[in-house]
Amino acid sequence: MRTLDLNDLKLHVNFVVLSMMMFFLCRFLQKVGEVELMEFLWFSYSTPSPQSTTQLITLLLLCLAISAGTGALLYRWLSNLLMYTRRTALISAGVYSAAMFFSSLLVHPLRCVFTLMFPTLGTRQGRKLVLSVCAMIVVLEVLPNIAANIATITHLMKCTSENLAHSLLNSSQLSNSIKSNMVEQVRFVKHDSISLDQKFQTFNHSTQINVAEMRGRLNNLSRHVEEDFSRAKRQLEDLKLLSSRVFAAVLVVYLFADSAAYLKSYLTSARFDNIYITGLLRRTAADKGIPAVGAKDVKNGVNSTGFRITRRELIRCLVPVLMITLYLLITIMLLMLDRIVLYLVVTGQTWLSEVPSTKITIQANLKVNYFSSLCELFSCSGSMLRNDTKTYTAIVGSEAAQCSAQPHELDPNHLVLLGLLYLASYSLAFLEVYARRLRRKVASSFFQQQEEKRIDFLIEKILKKRESLKREEEEKKMEGSEVIEPVDQPEPELYKFYKLQETSGV
Repeated sequence: MRTLDLNDLKLHVNFVVLSMMMFFLCRFLQKVGEVELMEFLWFSYSTPSPQSTTQLITLLLLCLAISAGTGALLYRWLSNLLMYTRRTALISAGVYSAAMFFSSLLVHPLRCVFTLMFPTLGTRQGRKLVLSVCAMIVVLEVLPNIAANIATITHLMKCTSENLAHSLLNSSQLSNSIKSNMVEQVRFVKHDSISLDQKFQTFNHSTQINVAEMRGRLNNLSRHVEEDFSRAKRQLEDLKLLSSRVFAAVLVVYLFADSAAYLKSYLTSARFDNIYITGLLRRTAADKGIPAVGAKDVKNGVNSTGFRITRRELIRCLVPVLMITLYLLITIMLLMLDRIVLYLVVTGQTWLSEVPSTKITIQANLKVNYFSSLCELFSCSGSMLRNDTKTYTAIVGSEAAQCSAQPHELDPNHLVLLGLLYLASYSLAFLEVYARRLRRKVASSFFQQQEEKRIDFLIEKILKKRESLKREEEEKKMEGSEVIEPVDQPEPELYKFYKLQETSGV
């Protein structure tokens, strides 16, 4: 009989789990009936306590799927991006999945906080985190790449100068040739009273410069400098890894803390983020006899039943767009500087390799004059025994082929990542409106009783505002309806006299 190995055991376990999930799914679909699937799933997930066995099983499966999915993502994040060992990443992901499953299943507010973390990524906090990632990539990737290319340019110039100096020092063979030729020419000088051959024996020697020893010292110095640079590079890599791990921890803690703070304010203050005109608010107001409730009834009110962005929300989006543009311009300037330095490295290396050798010309003039002792008494001119002129040439090269250096080009993945992050930042600047609405809707679906209290509070504010507006209109009408009665004025004296005269004439 064949024994089951580990792979066969995994296949059997997966088959059993899949069969159980299919069974519960079929029972679940039978129980749901006419109710929408997504609505039932969300109701089962957001309710404080399941009201039936079907809801309990649904909540159990949802918590299991969420904990397993996020645990797998955490394992990939820890092992691939944060460079933890597979064992450490596996243990961390396993502990997280178990803790997440039991806490989300048993603690309703914690389940709400975990769900609020996702729309929080679309708000101002998420945008700040995205820009922080962009700044971290620029500081830890772009700036070190610029510094490395500048160091490469310095190395090329130093190496070329050293090779040129070595070539000049190696040209000592030319001076040896000049001296030997001078000695040979002096030997042909013949005179009865002098012998120049003996006097030039001390001059006939070779000049030897120990270039190898000098080169060895320079190589040792260069090796020490390279070791220092390598040590600094390793420290920079460790710093990059440490900063990535710290940033990841801060990201998770920050999202969790911000979501918890939002939920606390939502549960403790009826005024907090209570400016949205929802469908439940309109139905409740209609039941209480308050017709036509709209966004104009609330200060800075927002109609959350549609996708329209108000003018005030649109103006609020412009300031983040300007800030993101400023960050983008700084990043583009640094990337352009990196490309310029890289271009200088490539072209400078090509130019140095094409520098031609230099021809050195030395002209040696040998004159031998003889003055006797009598010439000192009678001031006579001596006789010229030898007058030779000879030209010597030598080739001095920079040996640029020995100064090859590899330019440091920025990883294209970092450029793509920066572009995607800035695109996400611009998108989040406008999607923040919908993220705020979604965050409030998530909180209201988890705590429906608190949402009803907040709706009652908002309806009272609307009633007070309408009553005050109605009172002001009535006061204006009363002021407009008041009539000023005319006052009797005495008749003029001339009119009285005319009237009296008319009466007497009759």
